[in-house]
Amino acid sequence: MARLLEYQAKEILRRFGIPTPDGTVIRTGHEAEDVASATGYPAMVKAQIRSGKRGKSGGIRVVADDAELKTAVSDLMGRTVRGLAVDALLIEQSLDVIQEMYVGVTADPTSRSPVLIFCADGGVDIEETARVNPEAICKLQVDVLRGVYAHDALNLVRGADNLTSRQKLGLANILCRLYEAYRKHDCKLVEVNPLALTEAGLVALDARVDIDGDALERQDELDLDSAEEAGSRSSTVLEAMAGTIDERDHRGTVHFVQIDPDLSYARERGLIPFGFDCVGAGASLTTMDELVPLGFYPVNFCDTSGNPVGSKLYRITKLIFSQPGIQGYVFVSCISSQQLDNTARGIVKALKELYPESSGQPNIPTVLCFRGAWDEDALSLLRDHGISDGRWVRVLGRDATERDAADAFCALHNEWRCETGRAI
Repeated sequence: MARLLEYQAKEILRRFGIPTPDGTVIRTGHEAEDVASATGYPAMVKAQIRSGKRGKSGGIRVVADDAELKTAVSDLMGRTVRGLAVDALLIEQSLDVIQEMYVGVTADPTSRSPVLIFCADGGVDIEETARVNPEAICKLQVDVLRGVYAHDALNLVRGADNLTSRQKLGLANILCRLYEAYRKHDCKLVEVNPLALTEAGLVALDARVDIDGDALERQDELDLDSAEEAGSRSSTVLEAMAGTIDERDHRGTVHFVQIDPDLSYARERGLIPFGFDCVGAGASLTTMDELVPLGFYPVNFCDTSGNPVGSKLYRITKLIFSQPGIQGYVFVSCISSQQLDNTARGIVKALKELYPESSGQPNIPTVLCFRGAWDEDALSLLRDHGISDGRWVRVLGRDATERDAADAFCALHNEWRCETGRAI
């Protein structure tokens, strides 16, 4: 899933004719005053992070003049809000609000269809409202073959007694446009909270757009660099690179996420960081369960499944090894029908390019465990190219378990550390 930042989400809303406050994104402090002068005071200064509840965490400020603006920008830029680094701020006009509402479109897993949502009480946690006052939330399931018509949306908001007929028509129109945005951009969620009623009409004061990770390649016009697995934080450079591996090539899949990009988690706990790849998420979890108690920690999760071609393994292997500070690499396949000779070809090619002086033999502890279809061919490739003969390489076959792989890596790492004098 790719969650857009607020300013990106509002750009999409504007394309579909949904009003938003005038605003500009800044990435350096000296841009702020020029932007605020054009926007006018009072102004909103909003941290651009992929998280909700920014206001409660100090990530949204209302400023009345240049002095307050300077303080707010200084406080927010380069800091962390809700554990996420702030490298951009949205400065936009502050509006007088008559009423706040919630509108959204999301996927309903129960009905397997999109659902339009309206709540007359906006600007609050919609999940909490659903828990304590579920009758306040109005929903409409949508037939994707039929779509949403104005009268459908109007029926959804008809119970908003404090709105005039004209305002209800405007609200229904916005709901229809939200649904258009949802379908056009392969979204999992489009919501406006709050949608504000002002003297000038309805305005989206905040917006959230989540795009289906499997559809990112169809959204080139949005110029996204978010990895599917990055979640609420921004994707790392390596995650963004890994996200391009499956583009326009559906022969198997590569899922990669950096669990500990800067190794801070491993270092704080005295664990040994290593790069990791597995065929099958279940085998990944089982192998990690064996390695972590031995004092190791995978700085990344990677699952290369669905019979990917060798070129995909080549690219992801080079990417995993490029992570700074890793003290080893572990590859384990589950017992499946995946054509492991192609997997081995990709890994061999990557190792030969990474370690040309040793003909592909890594200088860090490396365990390669091939189990499943064509595993004997995979092992032959490793022998033929001399990878298996590497001082810091252990190759395991179909009879090995995840515990065997973990024990082999632990023993090899102990030898490597003693021989090289490498500290943990």
